[in-house]
Amino acid sequence: MIKNIHEVFEELEKAATKEDAKAILFYNMTPGMRGVLRANFHPGIKFVFDEIPAYRENDAPLGLGDTSIHKEINRIYIFEENNPRVDPNLTLERKKQVLVQILEALEAKEAKIFADTLLKRIKVKHLTKKIVEEVFPDIFSY
Repeated sequence: MIKNIHEVFEELEKAATKEDAKAILFYNMTPGMRGVLRANFHPGIKFVFDEIPAYRENDAPLGLGDTSIHKEINRIYIFEENNPRVDPNLTLERKKQVLVQILEALEAKEAKIFADTLLKRIKVKHLTKKIVEEVFPDIFSY
């Protein structure tokens, strides 16, 4: 069963050692986790937001949200600066609307992670660029 990103981050917070943290990352690597880590730590990826627009937190019980980061990570490119896949006619205002829709559909903990990813502000014990590169040496190669 695939864990939500927030569940993996909670495990990382409790990890006793750096080696334990590496194992947690390794055994919980999914396309969603890879996307979050890459977006947060890749120095060449920049996002169009300096702050996250106001949104209403989803009050769905954990595990019962309308969607998850695993599904929504594929749309993160929409918010990247100068991504050639983004329609040049897509305005910043429309990007904000799309982001709000995503955040409101995610469970509250997942929405915070998605938002923090766009601001490159994920703060989780043991989660550093160095550890990510050690566990996944090719994560920034594309």
